Amino acid sequence: MSRIASPSAIATPSGSAREFELYDELMPVRRYKMLLQAFLKRRGSGSRQAIAEALGNTRSFITQITSPAYDLAIPAQHVRTIVKIAGLRPNEERMFLDAYIAAHPERASEILGRGQSGPGSATMTLSIPQLSNPAAQRRLEALIERFARDVAATMIANEADMATHEDLGDQP
Repeated sequence: MSRIASPSAIATPSGSAREFELYDELMPVRRYKMLLQAFLKRRGSGSRQAIAEALGNTRSFITQITSPAYDLAIPAQHVRTIVKIAGLRPNEERMFLDAYIAAHPERASEILGRGQSGPGSATMTLSIPQLSNPAAQRRLEALIERFARDVAATMIANEADMATHEDLGDQP
């Protein structure tokens, strides 16, 4: 009569048993990264470089945040840019964002756009040329969005810095 090993143990080459789990806390992160990796493969070899340029980061960093082999999460502020540059179809985008939010539920409002508009914010429309190359068009749009966010962050920081200096100047 043969014995079936417990599903919570696995035999190692030395013959000893060690515990393992069928689920680990990084599995949700790996899931969205595997989805993204499949989508990026379809786009071709230049997609990681395009993402790196749009985010102002190195290709090595992009590999780390998009590869399931690394446990480094994709920063929430980069998700929408990556989705745009990867050229995900609406159903793919929904699948990826659902997986990302499942892995990082605390980032859901940032990813879904809540809290990004409202009191203290404004919407601006900008006309840009329509390029014949869709990948170049996505890169152009991502670069403009990043530039606008960076300039706004700088202006907000400068405004706060100016207010601090004005407050100090009022003191005797």
